[in-house]
Amino acid sequence: MKEIENQLKETIEQVTEFRKDYISNEQAVRTQIIEPILNVLGWKTSNPKFVKPNVPDEDGKIPDYTLFKNGKTSLIVEAKNLSVNLQDKKIIDQLANYCFKSGIDFGILTNGVKWLLFKTFERNPKDRIVWQVDIEKDRIDSVAKRLFSFAYSNIDTLDDLLKKSKSLDNGWKGLVESTDSIVTIVSQKLLEKIKSTEPTFKIDSNDLKTFTKSKIEELFELAEIEEEEKTDENCTPQTETEFTEVENMIFKRYQKNKIREKISVTFPDKTVIKNKIVVETFVETIKKIGPEKVLQLNISRAGVALVSESKDDFYNQRKIGKYWIMVHTSTKEKIAILNEINEKLNLNLKIEIFISER
Repeated sequence: MKEIENQLKETIEQVTEFRKDYISNEQAVRTQIIEPILNVLGWKTSNPKFVKPNVPDEDGKIPDYTLFKNGKTSLIVEAKNLSVNLQDKKIIDQLANYCFKSGIDFGILTNGVKWLLFKTFERNPKDRIVWQVDIEKDRIDSVAKRLFSFAYSNIDTLDDLLKKSKSLDNGWKGLVESTDSIVTIVSQKLLEKIKSTEPTFKIDSNDLKTFTKSKIEELFELAEIEEEEKTDENCTPQTETEFTEVENMIFKRYQKNKIREKISVTFPDKTVIKNKIVVETFVETIKKIGPEKVLQLNISRAGVALVSESKDDFYNQRKIGKYWIMVHTSTKEKIAILNEINEKLNLNLKIEIFISER
């Protein structure tokens, strides 16, 4: 996985430096961006046993790459330059046609920066796009995991991997249906922990939940949990129970009094939005700007619109009126998004970072 991440980092640097070349030159995108990534995924682009470029199908249509394993077509990759919108229906239909004619389950559509996994025989057209990643905007480790799912070593089990992922997601939703259910679960573990050393301890259930909720709010900012845990060297998760990780964070991480970056946003009318929790500042700022205005900017992360009128089944969102705001991003990315909105709408906002010590 590290090798894939290193290749992605190299690609980002390359795209940053030579973006103008890749905006219009598909061949440059193919040879300098896409092929190095395919190679690191185990698809040897110089070996026809693995990859054949521009192989006509039975109708004479020519997909950009046909990938083989054990002599059988396993995947089709369609390449575009950076200026092309991968969500264009004509382009997706083109990939669908290639995959259907080849009788394969999956196809990849990419411009080198954005990668989209397509499922050919999914009944519901809306579900045919399995996922989309952006190597410039999404976390490198998350992108690497997505791309690794169709690596040469995994291609035979890709469908099973996706089914397992869906089962885990559905199972998690069944376990944790709401914020209240999370509080209940953690409250129970907290009480068990205390009673293990103080058997006579008693507390009103509502008081326990109120205390637990306040601690969770201190410990977590939505969508930053995974990133924070990865960089928290002194917090080593245990594996005794399914809730040990949460338990560990409550009893160890809270004691660290960790220094955290927060966001402050000042509007031209002197309104200052500066909350203890970054996601609250982020959402409140978009609310004041007007989600309907931000919607028109077509900003997205991880293939999900920043502002949408429909709820996503996977990523964390907050609701403002009829709009859903995607908040499944790090603090750094939230700042970048606010700066992008500020620039595009010419709002003259003052966006600052301040340090909070807990």
